[in-house]
Amino acid sequence: MDREPSSAPDPYQLPLGVFGAEPPSADPDLPTEELVSVPLREPPVCGEWSYDDSELEETRFVARRIDGVSAPTSKATPIQPIRVVVDPKAMAARAAAQQPASNAVRPVAEPNRSARPTIEALRLAFEQTPSDTARALAFIAAQERSNDAANALKTIERAEAAGADAFAMTCARASALGAMLKYDDAAKAIKAAHKLKPDHPEVLVQTGILACRRARWKDAIDPLQRGVAGAPDHAQAHYYIGEALNHADRLEDARAAYERAATLDPENWRALKGIGIVLDRLGRSPEAAEWYRRAREAQRQ
Repeated sequence: MDREPSSAPDPYQLPLGVFGAEPPSADPDLPTEELVSVPLREPPVCGEWSYDDSELEETRFVARRIDGVSAPTSKATPIQPIRVVVDPKAMAARAAAQQPASNAVRPVAEPNRSARPTIEALRLAFEQTPSDTARALAFIAAQERSNDAANALKTIERAEAAGADAFAMTCARASALGAMLKYDDAAKAIKAAHKLKPDHPEVLVQTGILACRRARWKDAIDPLQRGVAGAPDHAQAHYYIGEALNHADRLEDARAAYERAATLDPENWRALKGIGIVLDRLGRSPEAAEWYRRAREAQRQ
């Protein structure tokens, strides 16, 4: 059945022409100053802004050119890096002043380069009298410090053939073989030295040094300490005691051993470096830097 059109507006439907028509005529009963014309806008489409930015007031500005003044640029002026010059000696002295007296590092004398003969002078002295045990040992030790253990073994053989002390040459052979990583041969040489002089401190020292080279740090401590009890001026033994104690985390005892080794042999750069390592582990890096510096200087000689 057809429904007759009604002249009354449907409240659930928008009247036609609202968005396209002119605004409704003003009510003559309202005051004139309150009558405003509001532009009608289309509703926003999904994905667009919810307002028409064409209605916003356009920003205007005027640029004037001034002669003699360069235009600004966006390029930033580079900033020069700040250089901080650190004096390791001053830092070490300041850190030492802040430490308790019981923890202060004992001073170690700077090495006297002119006091120790060169390796060439030691070689010439050995060539003159190969049977002289003291001269042979001095030359052999210099060769080992130069990482020349192979030639040190040749020197030992020549000294033994010339009549140098058999026990001293056997201990020197154990040290040279250990430096060449021939640990089993070094152990045999130590046993041979023990047969010659069972209670000699050098046998204990070489036993401890070989244990260190095999990374058996705890096994090295006792023979080395007993060795230095009979030979308190054995610089190499004190150095290896420091190595063993350092790996056993006995830092203060290790530092004392390194210091003793460096005092007896100021050119032992490994002992100087050991002091720096211990100080680093104790959290005293400024002091450690000074010992690292001294170790580098000693190593260059």
